[in-house]
Amino acid sequence: MDFRAFLERRFQAAVAPDVDLTITLVAGGRRLTTFAVENGALRFDPPNEADVTFSFDTVERAVAVLGGTESPMDAFMAGAFRADGHLPLAFVLLGLFGSGDVTPPP
Repeated sequence: MDFRAFLERRFQAAVAPDVDLTITLVAGGRRLTTFAVENGALRFDPPNEADVTFSFDTVERAVAVLGGTESPMDAFMAGAFRADGHLPLAFVLLGLFGSGDVTPPP
């Protein structure tokens, strides 16, 4: 599977005009990609460091969670979806790809 193409297809530019965030996605201990969202645009391999890293146990789990076919809460509770300390940004991540709301909780 072309993971970048998957993200490009799922990206919800309409909900991202005010998002300015760089994210790294990891699966099984291997970096899948780093991307930036700025002014409603998705850009891969930005020069700046990630603001947050999200880790999944497998690529398949990353696709399922970001694609909305698996509950991110269930994956988190099973230890299959983790954040590097910026867990509220998970809501932004999910919203950017159509499986949640981009507004982080207070």
